[in-house]
Amino acid sequence: MERGGPGLREHRAVVGNAARVTVAACAAFYLCRYGLDALVMSLYAAFSVVALGALAGIPGSGRQRAATTLMAIPAGSALVTLGTLLAVRTWAAVLGMLVIGFMVAYAGIAGPRIAGAAPGMQLLYILPCFPPYAPDTLDQRVYGFLLGTVLLAAAQALILPEPATPPFRALLADAADAAAELADHHGGPAPQDALARARAAGDRLRPSRVPPADLPASPTLAHKAMAHAAEAIRALLAQLAALHGEAGTCGSYRAETVALLQAIGDAVRQAAHALRGGRPGPSAAALQDELGPARAHRAVAALARLGADERLVSLRRRALAVQAADSAVVLVLATRLVGGDRTVPEDRAGHAFTYARARGPQLWWRRLSTHFTPRSVIFQNACRFALGLAAARAIAGVLDLSHGFWVLLATLTLTRTTTLETRSVVRRALLGTLVGAVAAGGLLALVQDRDTVYAVVLPVVMFSAFTVGPMRGPAWAQGGFTLVVATLFAQVAPVTWQLAPTRFADVLTGSLIGLACGLLAWPRGAGSELRRSMAGVCAAVADAVGRTTARVVERTAGEPAGNDLGAGVLATHRALILAEESLAQYQSEPREKTSRQMDWPAVLAAGAHARRGERLLPGRPGRITDRAVGAWLRHAAGQTADGYRTLAERLRTGDSAAAVADAAPLDLRGLVAVAPAPTAGDGPEGGGAEGDGPPALSAALLVDCVIWLDTLTADLRRIHEEMDGRAPSPN
Repeated sequence: MERGGPGLREHRAVVGNAARVTVAACAAFYLCRYGLDALVMSLYAAFSVVALGALAGIPGSGRQRAATTLMAIPAGSALVTLGTLLAVRTWAAVLGMLVIGFMVAYAGIAGPRIAGAAPGMQLLYILPCFPPYAPDTLDQRVYGFLLGTVLLAAAQALILPEPATPPFRALLADAADAAAELADHHGGPAPQDALARARAAGDRLRPSRVPPADLPASPTLAHKAMAHAAEAIRALLAQLAALHGEAGTCGSYRAETVALLQAIGDAVRQAAHALRGGRPGPSAAALQDELGPARAHRAVAALARLGADERLVSLRRRALAVQAADSAVVLVLATRLVGGDRTVPEDRAGHAFTYARARGPQLWWRRLSTHFTPRSVIFQNACRFALGLAAARAIAGVLDLSHGFWVLLATLTLTRTTTLETRSVVRRALLGTLVGAVAAGGLLALVQDRDTVYAVVLPVVMFSAFTVGPMRGPAWAQGGFTLVVATLFAQVAPVTWQLAPTRFADVLTGSLIGLACGLLAWPRGAGSELRRSMAGVCAAVADAVGRTTARVVERTAGEPAGNDLGAGVLATHRALILAEESLAQYQSEPREKTSRQMDWPAVLAAGAHARRGERLLPGRPGRITDRAVGAWLRHAAGQTADGYRTLAERLRTGDSAAAVADAAPLDLRGLVAVAPAPTAGDGPEGGGAEGDGPPALSAALLVDCVIWLDTLTADLRRIHEEMDGRAPSPN
């Protein structure tokens, strides 16, 4: 642990997985080979366990892994069948490898569980797609796969199972309780204990901290709603924490703020109960009824003080409680959507849930089409692996290699997302394979055809290989697997020591193919895509600012009114997804130099702020009808958008000397000059259907937009300061 290696928990996981794979593979192999005398079935049973248990990286607890393994049975059976039928001709097998290899790798967009199973699923097609063309053995192949899969699932659930983790709904509920505790604080010194618990609860909701199997990453409605709830509650916790930071210096809160905080606490506490009990979420009506007048009253009061405070301090302070209430409303509605309530889009805040209007197939199509572009690292990886596997299958078929699937297996396991990493892995793997081949040759020459010795040795060799390999790296993994292969094949057919050099030659061939594909297909991995995807986020932010401003300002006759309100949010969301995937892969790739890198999460944070505003602001009541105020808002939004477009171009070209647009804080002097003075009748006591007249609603919407633009401008300034190597300013 002091040397930076895996800790005790990682060692336990490796040993546990090795034990499960060894028990399941040996039980399946012995039953078929010595109990049923079914040679083909024994090989497929053992390799199915190795594919889904060792080669695949299915995440989760024991039960979650077992469930994922069992769910792979239909797709795995289809892959074994297709591989068997397409092995009739080399060209058919190559074409199948190209298509199926891409589809299996691309299926990783469905979430971490499917992505983890993908390498093993590739092997289920690779194994049967080689001569001899024997469709008459298809039943044995499928039965072997089924037996191995079922035994592996049983082992995952029963033998040293991975411990269960709290489901994501429980993490949401804990964070909601922490938010309710903060909302119960109504002034005075900051509640340090509650703030610490809130920080911890919000941190546990970070995608990097959530166990992959529990992460709501699929395009299903429930998962999208849970991800939306997580975003809302993290924003709520941050807003309440900032509000209580003000409490330490500003004393007690006004009665209006206390009432709003009480409504927030009641709403999020009910949401926590619903999440824990699996019940439909609460109604947001009470909180919304409290929020409407408070938003208008605070906006009118804040605008009246603009002349005395042009630095947005008063606006920010007065907006914190309202922003927290907005986040609480989104959390409550998302909780209802998690529970299956499809009426959420009909709510007053339903514009924030445009995805809830789509059906399941449409949500899946959006996810599929989002990544179906050369700008997606998932698409790039799928193409790289598909081309490499197809080339390996073609070479193995043309050269008529006796164990050609080892070539594909080497290509599959040794190809990485960058040429640098692939070259390093291949060098170590070849060394390990050479040592393993020498050891395997010695074993085969010494034992010869005594099956009993191989049967006794197999569990020891398999457990050692699958324990030491993940702990010590690719050299040990390839060397150990070479011994496993030799021990298995020696019990199925007569073999000699010549099997060992054949294995080394095949691994060498597969490694060279992997290197060639790495050189030809996106050799820099995510490094070449990261800046472009982050530039795409900045461009999306600029577009979101323009679209949102146009929708909150009263439209003139010449402006389009029929745009789909959800299309813009989808565009911003798509840019964020592509950038997040690029950053995640980039952070996992080794680098030759440890040069200073951009604070890319700051760019993602700006994109999230833009998406949140575009979701919420157009659905607010009222419009900014005053022409002078609308013109000021358009001008301020245009400056912010121009700043993000300039930043996008700077990121896209990599020109550090490019001109930087002004990222100064918003200048409210122009707004002070054109904003009409609020009247007494504009407040909550001034009449109107809900106690808010149209001027008050316009004032509330204006303040919300100004705060939103101020946040985006602060994000832009922080990014520029970080790029230029300056310490970010506090404001």
